[in-house]
Amino acid sequence: MLKVRSAATALAILTALSVLPLSASQAGSPARGLHLTKEKSTSNAASVGASDGIGAVNYIMGGPIVANPNSYVIWYGNWDSQSCTPTPGSDSTASIINDLVTNIGDSPWNNINATYYQIIKGIRTFVSPSIKYSGCVVDSGSVGLSLDGSTGPQVSDVVNHVLNSNLLPKDPNGVYLVLTSSNVNVNGFLTNFCGYHSFTANDSSKILYAFVGDPSASLGSCVSQVLRSPNNNPAADGMASVLAHELAEPISDPYFTSWFDQSGLENADKCSWKYGDVIQGANGSFSNMELGGRKFLIQQNVPAHSNKCVSSVALSDQNGSGPKK
Repeated sequence: MLKVRSAATALAILTALSVLPLSASQAGSPARGLHLTKEKSTSNAASVGASDGIGAVNYIMGGPIVANPNSYVIWYGNWDSQSCTPTPGSDSTASIINDLVTNIGDSPWNNINATYYQIIKGIRTFVSPSIKYSGCVVDSGSVGLSLDGSTGPQVSDVVNHVLNSNLLPKDPNGVYLVLTSSNVNVNGFLTNFCGYHSFTANDSSKILYAFVGDPSASLGSCVSQVLRSPNNNPAADGMASVLAHELAEPISDPYFTSWFDQSGLENADKCSWKYGDVIQGANGSFSNMELGGRKFLIQQNVPAHSNKCVSSVALSDQNGSGPKK
C-alpha cells in the first residue's frame, strides 16, 4: 500500500485519476450552499493544505449551529426498496452510503465540525462531535421525477412530503439527506453542482436538508476516481464525499448566517476536491480514511477560525486552532 505525502506525488496521482478541477480562470464563481462540479469549482487540488476562498472561516455573532445533530436519509427515485437495510459489505450504493452515514458521525473527520460553536445570550455552545444516524426511508418518486425547476416540485417538497406523511420524524436538529437516483432530474445537477444544502419551512419549524444525486450519467463532473474507487463503485464513492461535505455545512452554518469566510464560502466549500494524504489500495484506487470497515476518499474540511484544509483534529481543539493533520 502506498501512502502519499508529497505534494508533487499527490498531484501526479490525482491528475492521473482525473480529479483536478479547472483553474480559477476557467471556472465559474462559487455559491454558498453548493458543492460545485469540478468544472465549475475554483479549487486547486495541487495546493495541499491550502483552502479556497478568502481568509479563515469566522463566526458571525448570534448565528446558530446545530449542537446535537441527527441525520436522516431519504432514498428518492428508483432505488432498491431495501436501500435502508442493504446487504452489509456489498458494493451496492445503498450499502456503501449506509456505512458512511452510520459511521462518519463519530469519526476523527467529524471532530473538525466540533470546533464550531454559537454564542447565544452570552453562552458558547459547541457542535457535538457525534452525529446520530436516526432514520431512513425509500420514496420512489412521490412528488415527481423532475425537481428544482423554475416551476414545479422542489427537493424541499420531497422532504416535506416525507415529514407530513410521518415517514420520518420532524426533527429541528435533523439534517435530511435526499439522495436521488439516476432517473430523477434535478435542475443544475452534474452541470453546475454535485450537491447542496438548504432549509425549508414545515409548519413552525425550519427543517435542514441536503441534496446529493447519483452521478452515474456524468462521472467526471462529480467523481474524483471514475475508473477505480475504494469500494468498486465510482458513483457511490463519489456520492460519499459530496454527502460528507453537505452534512458538515448545515450543522455549522444552518441558515447561512453563522460561519463563512470573506468570500462567503462555508467550511467544506473551502476544501472541495482536496483530500490530503491518500493511500493506494490493491485495486489501484486511493482512499484517505476507513469508516465501518470500508475505505473512503472523503474531502477535507476547515476547522473554525482556520484557513487550512485538514482531515481530522483532536477533540481538545474546540477552538479551531489545533489541526492534527
